[in-house]
Amino acid sequence: MKKKSKTIHILFLITCTIFTMPAIADNGNWTIYTSYHSPQKAVKIGKSYYVLASGNLCAYNTEDSSVETFDKTNALSDFGIYDIAYSKSTNSLFILYTNGNIDIMRIGKQCINLPDLKNKSIDKNFNEVNITGEKAYISTSTGIVVVNIKKSNFENFYNLRINVTKTRVSNTKIYATTSNGVYVGNIADNLLDTSNWTLVSLTDIQKDTEYSSLKNENIADAEGLALAKENIINSPVRNYSYKLNMIGERLLVTGGQFYFIEGHPDYVGTVMKYENNIWTNFDEQSVLKVIDSWSYNNVTDVIQDPKDSEHHWVGVARSGLYEFKDYKLVKLHSLGNSPLKSARPFDKDSARYVRITGLQYDNEGNIWMLNNQTDTIVRIMKNNGKWLAYYYNEIAGFPSFDNIMFDSRGWAWINSRRTTTSGHIAGLLIVNTNGTIDTQDDDTHKFISTISNQDGTSYTPNQYYCATEALDGSIWIGTESGLFVSYNPENVFGSNFTLSQIKVARLDGSGLADYLLSGVPVKCIAIDGGNRKWIGTIDDGVFLISSDGLETIEHFTTENSPLISNAINDIAINGQTGEIFIATRAGLCSFVSDATDASDNMDDNSLKVYPNPIRPGYTGDVHVTGLMFNSNVKIVNAAGKLVYEGTSIGGEFTWNCCYKNGKQCSSGIYFVLGTDEEGKKGACTKIMIIR
Repeated sequence: MKKKSKTIHILFLITCTIFTMPAIADNGNWTIYTSYHSPQKAVKIGKSYYVLASGNLCAYNTEDSSVETFDKTNALSDFGIYDIAYSKSTNSLFILYTNGNIDIMRIGKQCINLPDLKNKSIDKNFNEVNITGEKAYISTSTGIVVVNIKKSNFENFYNLRINVTKTRVSNTKIYATTSNGVYVGNIADNLLDTSNWTLVSLTDIQKDTEYSSLKNENIADAEGLALAKENIINSPVRNYSYKLNMIGERLLVTGGQFYFIEGHPDYVGTVMKYENNIWTNFDEQSVLKVIDSWSYNNVTDVIQDPKDSEHHWVGVARSGLYEFKDYKLVKLHSLGNSPLKSARPFDKDSARYVRITGLQYDNEGNIWMLNNQTDTIVRIMKNNGKWLAYYYNEIAGFPSFDNIMFDSRGWAWINSRRTTTSGHIAGLLIVNTNGTIDTQDDDTHKFISTISNQDGTSYTPNQYYCATEALDGSIWIGTESGLFVSYNPENVFGSNFTLSQIKVARLDGSGLADYLLSGVPVKCIAIDGGNRKWIGTIDDGVFLISSDGLETIEHFTTENSPLISNAINDIAINGQTGEIFIATRAGLCSFVSDATDASDNMDDNSLKVYPNPIRPGYTGDVHVTGLMFNSNVKIVNAAGKLVYEGTSIGGEFTWNCCYKNGKQCSSGIYFVLGTDEEGKKGACTKIMIIR
């Protein structure tokens, strides 16, 4: 069971837009950034309208002008709602998820989760939910699922082997509407036996007075739906998140994809900004005035002008480079007005195939990008508006480049995503321009597709996903074959360059070790202030590993945390707050960690403590930020006696307000004494505890 959700009080009957602070669960500090922009259905329960919007749930209270939001952090068991329905006889909201999971929300009480349907190998292509009395009847593409709401259990599955569009139930019969007619079954019979169902034509069924008198108890409320549409909660415009770009405390989000394979649909052009708890959606109408909606989909990247915070560049996997000012399109750079090329130059719709990914600014303010599936992949728009093109024979025509990472030397690490049957090869292109981007004569480059590790084992991954530089200068590389590290990346252009796989000792006394995340497809890697690695995987959630990789600190999945999908697209970190933003296939969520960026210097004024004072009833940690990297921290009482000590993670230190023996500290003033690793710089601040 889950905790009841938090309530947010606002005057939604007066204002046209509702703003809501994200609800953070007490257990784990998770936030789910759900969209409420497309209200689909509303049901009236007491004084509130419960609204299904963009696959998420909220409630508008007409009596006290409040809005309640429900998600996996505070009330629900899953993410991605297909339908909701109200059971009057049990005073419960029936919640059906797209994956077959079910929550029964007893109004005013906690949710009950029914995972039976989700876990069973039963058809999950749903059409409709009908509530009759104490039972829910779910129409699917092969039959009818019956759930007993009062008993909170999965009751039956009537496998009719035909698409059932709706189900109605009388005192004695069940009616299943299909394209062939209506199948009728007597409740007293064994309806698991398909021979006990009778097919009646749509015309003849109207003569059945019992059927004609039936109504769907789950009637949508038009007034509640209109209210929700007039008062949209401030939220992401869609549950899309693909690439993340953290600039200070501003998060930029794109909602596309760059897969172009079966099973991965096109995503409507989506670019969003999140800052100061407010979402701003890049204006789509300004785009659609100059280009059709089909061309403006699958947005892959967004970067911000270092000299103008309201000037942005957006890469689209379909149609070129988009320039935005004040979140409105000002220019589309594509065929005809730029050197960018089409992946299908002889197609009549060639402008729809200008595939741009990997946007990055270099240190000189030049924009690098990847013009996929053309002979010249790497292109640069200089800070003076002029264009450059870098040709590399090894990658000419390759279709799936999507990331550029500049390391501390200014070298570019560019991934060729996948190996194809057409002869395109997955790998890494490393480019050293020697600081002269206008000429390639003095450049050095290398394309790596096969990896040799420290033990001489060779790998040729079919997917290269990412390369990220850690705080110590090592390069961490994510591939289909797992995680690899270069501890000496300056040697990459040498003939004997190898990568390492971290060995983690087994705890079985055998003296053997295993490679860390061997065989786990690593999609993205982000480095926090403590040089720890946050690793997103293709289908195994998120790992947090120690700075040296020898310890797995956390492994978040949908099963053990509020993470909304195990399929991770990207991770970005707010170094000021320690919030870890996680872009998933289902949408965006975050986790507040215990590491922030380290300060270059520290004094008494730089240290910040929160919460402070610690008031009665508070059971969480106290956080000290503003420390230098790996600072030594001591907590002492007013008498100078040592209470607790440890080392900061990046620039943050957390304390549970207890002595080292676990005993809770009493009321009083406590001092935080921090010194850098060498003991040359120090700072002090105070914490007040009130019991």
